[in-house]
Amino acid sequence: MTGPSSPRPRDRAVTDEASGALRPFSPRPEGGPGSVSLVFAWELHERLLWISNLRWLAVVGLAAVSLLGPSVGMDATRPSLMVVAALVAAYNLVFVYALKIRFGPEEDYRNLRTLAILQMVTDLAALLVTVHFTGGCTSPVLPFVVFHMAIGTIMIETGIMYVLAFATCFVAAGLFASEHLGVLDRYASVIGGESTLAGCGLSTAMLVGLVFGIVYLTDSVTSRFKARNIELHRTTGELRRSLDEREELERRKSHYMRISAHQLRSPLGTIKTSLQVLLDGYLDPGSDEGLRLLSGTARRVDSLLDIVNDLLELAKMREGRVKAPWARNVSINQILADIFDAADPIAREADVELVPHFIHEGAAVLDWAVPPDLVYAFENVIHNAIKYSKPEGGTVTVALGIDRTHAMVVVADEGIGISVDLQDDVFLEFVRAPNAKHIEAEGTGLGLSIVREAVQMHGGKVSLESAEGVGTKVTMVFPLHHVPPEIGRA
Repeated sequence: MTGPSSPRPRDRAVTDEASGALRPFSPRPEGGPGSVSLVFAWELHERLLWISNLRWLAVVGLAAVSLLGPSVGMDATRPSLMVVAALVAAYNLVFVYALKIRFGPEEDYRNLRTLAILQMVTDLAALLVTVHFTGGCTSPVLPFVVFHMAIGTIMIETGIMYVLAFATCFVAAGLFASEHLGVLDRYASVIGGESTLAGCGLSTAMLVGLVFGIVYLTDSVTSRFKARNIELHRTTGELRRSLDEREELERRKSHYMRISAHQLRSPLGTIKTSLQVLLDGYLDPGSDEGLRLLSGTARRVDSLLDIVNDLLELAKMREGRVKAPWARNVSINQILADIFDAADPIAREADVELVPHFIHEGAAVLDWAVPPDLVYAFENVIHNAIKYSKPEGGTVTVALGIDRTHAMVVVADEGIGISVDLQDDVFLEFVRAPNAKHIEAEGTGLGLSIVREAVQMHGGKVSLESAEGVGTKVTMVFPLHHVPPEIGRA
């Protein structure tokens, strides 16, 4: 007896085998702190690939400057920048491999962000080394540092970029100071002439202003586009979910109508045939055979009425929640006690022992509930457990567990069980297990659908575990403080 809406393992309320403690289901929230950033995973992947391609141009440029630098008075560029070019080419190959082989566009954003930060750090390190060999604070490469900070701000969170901006400016200032203090060699720039300490200080101040300014301006422009992109993504996702839900609703409606028509047509056809036999005079209605035929027809009519009544009950739950008799402070303990009193004679007649079990002491009181629907759900599951127990009898255990936020009702039997291939379908309309039909030929197949509907309208979850020939356990979990939307809108 399990349905398509059975909760995944993380959503279930279960009892601890050792202590019997109630562990209520706790569905993981959709999204989280990083869910907004995930919107940009594919976009970040594409941008990282674009920068990797752009980096090949930088390799060519570095190699060209290394070869041509001495001709314009920059002797230090050979072979220094050729080594830098080789290192940039080497780590770019690693990044390209990571992006194309290891991390696809569907990769978790955090991994791609880490890769983006690593690329920024290595590129800035290569740029500062190039600045050193091309004239330090008078290097013509300095504007590329600012340009690279703008690219980084587009890809990476602003907070991280401010940290990188501070680190870049700090290292650049240390580099320029070391050159002027003689710690590092000073190299000529293509501009020519010796840089002064005052000039270098001015260059450093300009670099700091430009680096932090470009991060701020780039973020001011791109943040609006990012916000719009996030909103567009969310809207698109909601529309897609709405369309999927609508398609699923239409599919289920079509399936429901088709199965309903079939379930009604079969007994109606039998009734019509039986009545036609009597009308055509083939049997005398007062004869023994005629009476048997009329008795069978009456049973068919009763079966039809059961189907119609269950269909009406299901429709009432699905469409009449606004008018449902919601009540405050409904005690599950009291409902189960009343059902026990009514079901105990039925259980004894079937040689079944009905055993109540309270996992925790205390009353399970729902803030809001529809008592008749809860009675129907509990009665249906308990009566099924009794009805489908083995002929030699057995035990049906009804357990009630409570914690601060949830109540859990578990009905476990030692009956005929359900085959694994049917456990995903038994909460669908008109589905009955073949071994259940052997015990009771007539049945609507709507009971568990109504149980699921009743539990869900109370904000709960229902699940089922079963093994054929061993027994079945149905678990119903209810939030104690659920406020139905119908009440909230009232």
